[in-house]
Amino acid sequence: MGIVAALLRSPEQLHRLRAAIRGRYPVSPCDGWDAVRRLCDTEPVSLAVLDLYANGSMDLDPVRQLRRLYPRLVTVAYVAVGPDRIRDVFDAGRAGIDGLIIADRDDAPADLWAILERAETRSVASGLRTALATCDPTVRDAVLVAVTRAHENLTGDGLARLLSIPRRSLTKRLTNAGFPPPPRLLTWGRLIVAAQMLDDLNRSADAVSAALKFPSGSAFRNTCQRYMHATPTELRQRGGAEYVVSLLLAESDRRPRRTAA
Repeated sequence: MGIVAALLRSPEQLHRLRAAIRGRYPVSPCDGWDAVRRLCDTEPVSLAVLDLYANGSMDLDPVRQLRRLYPRLVTVAYVAVGPDRIRDVFDAGRAGIDGLIIADRDDAPADLWAILERAETRSVASGLRTALATCDPTVRDAVLVAVTRAHENLTGDGLARLLSIPRRSLTKRLTNAGFPPPPRLLTWGRLIVAAQMLDDLNRSADAVSAALKFPSGSAFRNTCQRYMHATPTELRQRGGAEYVVSLLLAESDRRPRRTAA
């Protein structure tokens, strides 16, 4: 992450956001949507935490404008949700919000920080979804889950359960599409997210390794070498997540396809 733009009317929410970030990144309060856009125009803003009701009622047009103007910006909604706002939450998801923080429910510092990290992975997945548009839907979903759930250290069986498909069938579909089997695909998902996290110069390889539950920093570095013949620093220099995605897709292109029975 770089600078965090915070459009929050509640001083308590701003305090909780800062407590979660713990000085890792600068938080810049904004008093309106125009202020968010000005900040994004002039500073390296990578994350925007937004009260969608900053103008009194929810207005998603400013969110759509941010997504259009700053495609790499990660957007997270921080809202108080009552029965009258449930439908609004679904609308926010369709507008492209990467994460949702519900006030007084999941905004303890550790929970809030986890949501911000997961939002980063969803941002990566949104670009990957386009590249996989012509894939078998099950294969596409498997790749996206490997990325969006990279923090969870899934197993091959766990991936199959999430997709509601027998593991043997999932392996066959992945192989037919030229992708690696579930365990290896899950490692690729973690490496894509790791590369995204390494784009942030404040994150060390050891910190990324711990966040993604590699056994150790050495294990993470060894995995980078085994899969991509590169060190974490070289991944950062070569383009981060986009570079790792290109390697995964290139590997799938080189892998011989099998005709489905």
